Amino acid sequence: MDKKTARQEIREKIQKLNQREIHKYNREINSHIVNSRLFLEGKVIMGYLGEPGEVNIDQSLQTALNMGKTVCVPQILEGPGEMAAARLVTLKKLGRDRYGIRTPQEPVETITPEDIDLVLTPGLGFTAQGERLGRGAGYYDRFLPRCTKGVPMAIGYEVQVQKELPTNAHDAKVRYLCTEKGLRVCKNNGK
Repeated sequence: MDKKTARQEIREKIQKLNQREIHKYNREINSHIVNSRLFLEGKVIMGYLGEPGEVNIDQSLQTALNMGKTVCVPQILEGPGEMAAARLVTLKKLGRDRYGIRTPQEPVETITPEDIDLVLTPGLGFTAQGERLGRGAGYYDRFLPRCTKGVPMAIGYEVQVQKELPTNAHDAKVRYLCTEKGLRVCKNNGK
């Protein structure tokens, strides 16, 4: 199976979830995140501002802000597939970037990837071995290797977990996988 086909099949599975299931799963996933040792001990947390089809982790981001943690989210840069970590100080008054994704309003403080402790990582598909299939632009594949101490934790619904995925050597892996069923260590436990 190629990446395009795998992405389409996973999108169809996500679309079959009803709103009640999505709200329930989002609550459960956020609970698993904020109660994890990685979140509780992390001082700098990178999340994302979810769009339809992605787990909404706004609750986890707000909890991190309330705890006084430094929180950052992706900021798409001009270069192809390049992103930075923009500091998030509030979930109110967010803007939209050129792709329509919620983003902190300018001016933003940039957080160095090396300072991030935990990276809550979205994607379309995941495996128990830590493989991640993104949306195809490679932003996280380029960014995660720069997070030298940051632990990548994939965030998704259980329907996104596959036995295998068509991935390449340059596709960044994750160490943990968090779904509505809980947080698990990926079998490769590598980066």
